[in-house]
Amino acid sequence: MSYGNLEFIVMDYSSSDGLSEWIKSEMSEYIEKGILVYYRYDEADYFDRSHSRNLMFKLATGDIICNTDADNYLGKGFAAYISKKFQEQENLFLVPDTKRKFYYLRDALGRFCAAKQDFMDVSGYDERMSGYGFEDDDLYERLIHNGKKEVIIMDLNYLRAIKHGNENRVENEFYTNYFHKIYINYEKPERSNVVVLYKNGLAHKGILSPNMYNTPAPAVLENNQWEAAYWEKEGNKIVLTSTDNKTTYTFIEMNDWITYNNIDYYNISNELFLRKLSYDLPLITNFGHFLSNKEKRAGVNLDGFGKGAVYKNFSTKKNIVS
Repeated sequence: MSYGNLEFIVMDYSSSDGLSEWIKSEMSEYIEKGILVYYRYDEADYFDRSHSRNLMFKLATGDIICNTDADNYLGKGFAAYISKKFQEQENLFLVPDTKRKFYYLRDALGRFCAAKQDFMDVSGYDERMSGYGFEDDDLYERLIHNGKKEVIIMDLNYLRAIKHGNENRVENEFYTNYFHKIYINYEKPERSNVVVLYKNGLAHKGILSPNMYNTPAPAVLENNQWEAAYWEKEGNKIVLTSTDNKTTYTFIEMNDWITYNNIDYYNISNELFLRKLSYDLPLITNFGHFLSNKEKRAGVNLDGFGKGAVYKNFSTKKNIVS
């Protein structure tokens, strides 16, 4: 390690793929030398992008933090490169070319470096954005609004990554593992009423319109958010109860649709559509939060962020992060 003052953190976010065993057998030398710190968080039912990163960065002890996704390579000399950039300029954060001005490296877009205090000042990643898409853009937008400058990493040797498809990006996330059914009422070409049911009893109800922005989200939510609800089945009825105002919506089940107030919502069962949905739903949801944060500037994670209990370097002692 040519750059001495360096800490690597591996955040094991309830993985079940043998990561802990591999770290213990292959990386113990680096843990003993204090180069690598291994944390395990045991309480996740699915991979949460924002919470996992917030937890990791709150545990980091350095003045400068850098996120490197599991499919990325750092490149030789990356730590010295980061240090040099932060010595040359104040009030910056480093990212790949997210706006595609000079290049586009899809699989390296999660790379992010900033002063830890700057990250803490904007309350980290918005933890309403648990799934894929816009959680990075939202953080960068809030940093810029807070007076920080986005600086692009121009040396592509530091941005190599393992290429993979969208299925791999979202395979361990909430929308992939908890999706149950989606019902759509196509009111008119530019407006659809949607109900999404999840296996854990949660539901989303909202109105979608075509996305006129130049972003990957396939649609835009009316008022930038879903109406969140709980759902349960009562005979031939599906009952949604809003988590916000306790409004109840009682849908009557028919053959392949449900009806409410003489409006029919059709169950979508096309396999290609449903496979794409685990990627599209978080994009739609997070883009709504992104737009809302940008418009309201009300702050994020008002009740705190990156909270949880972790185990450090295979210790059985719980470390509480509050």
